[in-house]
Amino acid sequence: MRRLGLPYLGIMLGALLATSLSYATLSGSLNEKQIILRLKPEGEVRIDATGSAPIAKQTVTLEVGQQHYEEVCHVCHGTGIGGAPKFGDKADWAPRIAEGMDVLLKHAIEGYKAMPARGTCMNCTDDEIKKAIEYIVSQSK
Repeated sequence: MRRLGLPYLGIMLGALLATSLSYATLSGSLNEKQIILRLKPEGEVRIDATGSAPIAKQTVTLEVGQQHYEEVCHVCHGTGIGGAPKFGDKADWAPRIAEGMDVLLKHAIEGYKAMPARGTCMNCTDDEIKKAIEYIVSQSK
């Protein structure tokens, strides 16, 4: 019985070490600003004094788009790495904006020239990518 105890103790200690290391890695993956942005409500509902139907606030698109730009897109579009059009540069973005949102979204999702598919954000939804593009375009007109 004692011979079996030592290997099991080693396995348990190894599992404990692996768990604590993965927790340390995951817990440091977001900074405070990113956590606050993720916890922000998507919108709000108001009911006026007369009791009429609720009105949803529609300011979510740019906030979510800005969040995704700051988390992922800024790496290339902030500096123009690999020929990426720079954020806010009207001359860089004008011909791309003229192609339309459908083309911009297709290029962002499938990849285009030096831009990898989904801009390397494999866990971003198509809608989140679209909102990031809308944010970039709104700041680059």
